[in-house]
Amino acid sequence: MVQKTTEEYANHGMPLKCDIYTDDTYPKDAPVFLYFHPGGLVGGNRDLVAPWLVQTCIQRKWPLICPTYRLLPQAGGEGLLQDASAAYEFARDWNPLPGSQRRVIVGGASGGFFMAAIIAHQCEPKPLALLSIQGINTFHHRFFNSSVLLTEEEIPPSTMEKFITGPMESGDDMPRDESAFVLDKLTADGAKNPDYSPPKSGPNDCDSQRGMLYDFYTFNNSFVDLVGSVDPGYQWAKRPDAKDRVAQWPKTVIFHGNNDPDVELNVSEDMRDCLGEDKVTLIIADGQPHLYELEKFIEDDGPGMDAVRQSVARLDEIVASS
Repeated sequence: MVQKTTEEYANHGMPLKCDIYTDDTYPKDAPVFLYFHPGGLVGGNRDLVAPWLVQTCIQRKWPLICPTYRLLPQAGGEGLLQDASAAYEFARDWNPLPGSQRRVIVGGASGGFFMAAIIAHQCEPKPLALLSIQGINTFHHRFFNSSVLLTEEEIPPSTMEKFITGPMESGDDMPRDESAFVLDKLTADGAKNPDYSPPKSGPNDCDSQRGMLYDFYTFNNSFVDLVGSVDPGYQWAKRPDAKDRVAQWPKTVIFHGNNDPDVELNVSEDMRDCLGEDKVTLIIADGQPHLYELEKFIEDDGPGMDAVRQSVARLDEIVASS
């Protein structure tokens, strides 16, 4: 039976923890899946993992590691890279066969995929594969540099000042979301638990406007200034001298809704077009908005779930051929 444990994977001025979903019977030569939570790099926490992803890992006996990381703007690009690198090394070294390290699939949802992308850009050896769940792969894309207004009205700087000038925070400092995953959502064999009833949620006094920093920074074209030092984008892949570098890029699977206002589909299309379809598989969820599958199970028949299952099947092909 799968159990959840929590370990500290690093301490970069504050303890950084990760949740590990695994079972003692999993083979020690199986890949580990390292997953970074959504939240636009300014919010969210490691509980924001979709049930279908936990099920996918259970069915394949892949340990699933979900880390907390420090948030923008205080962390900056170098802080994000430091946390991502530490989480990657932790995953590679987690309970392997003697004298070896784990192969690691790295994925993330929304802003969490930026953490996966900088691992692929900056770390060696490269991950076994990448999975983008409607993810942000770079902030050099025009979407983040065209004063896109994601809210009904422009957010005044005074509203965000306390978050911008406040102390360093991580996902552990964020309020628990009602979408948070708990193992009780699954049966002992990893199927959807038909008897699960979510707890009644009362008013959340800890709720904050911190997540609006994503909208604020997008409108003000601020993300490149915050993280550009670790974000090379993908235009380099079009240069004639980039063939070897492109060849080293891990196979990447993306699924993305074409009705996503928070991270437009072209962010993923541009990554595919730069790196090539032999490196990047993009599966489009027709009509679906951002993070439409966050509370879904792999067996659900809802709109867009076929795109999820196709992405998992493609990931299986990549792992099998590695």
